[in-house]
Amino acid sequence: MFDGQINKILKPTLDIFAKKLSQYKIQANTLTFAGFFFGLCCFYYIVNEMFIYASIFLFLNRFCDGLDGALARLIGQTDIGAFYDIVSDFLFYSLFPISFIFLDIENAYSICFLLLSFVATQTTFLASAWIVEKNKFLISENQKKSFFYIGGITEGFETILCFIMMLLFYEYINYIAYIFGTLCWITFITRVIFIRKLLKS
Repeated sequence: MFDGQINKILKPTLDIFAKKLSQYKIQANTLTFAGFFFGLCCFYYIVNEMFIYASIFLFLNRFCDGLDGALARLIGQTDIGAFYDIVSDFLFYSLFPISFIFLDIENAYSICFLLLSFVATQTTFLASAWIVEKNKFLISENQKKSFFYIGGITEGFETILCFIMMLLFYEYINYIAYIFGTLCWITFITRVIFIRKLLKS
């Protein structure tokens, strides 16, 4: 919901870092893989109930995710780079909640509900992009973008906020998972309705 505004705020800072990295011939894909490695570290520290360290690697993961895009725009975007970026993001979005099941099996019900909710939002995100890309006229007339990014009340910023709350308020993790999962389903429904109206028009 706030991704657009947040990206505008962070873009100047990320562009500065990207220019510095480009001087050392660092590739955007390198940052993508580094970010995913930081995500694995985050998983490890959550499983071992070391939430402070997990928070640090959560930040590093998200920082690399923003920085690889800034670097790619500077030195040249590639389809394989976009592919790596989306896959690593979706894997991390699954790994993070799953780590709380490894930490305590009693979290399984709420976390599984959250994961199913993530699947719903992720599939509508990708399916919407495919439908709009397939129908080129929809892009030119309505979106004016080469890659259609469908919004919702639970986008990237809100998801990371949920992850932070899960770390800070672990004792309430089941409530957090159920509430955010419900919001994801609202996003799912609004996206389905939007695409139906878009195709009918």
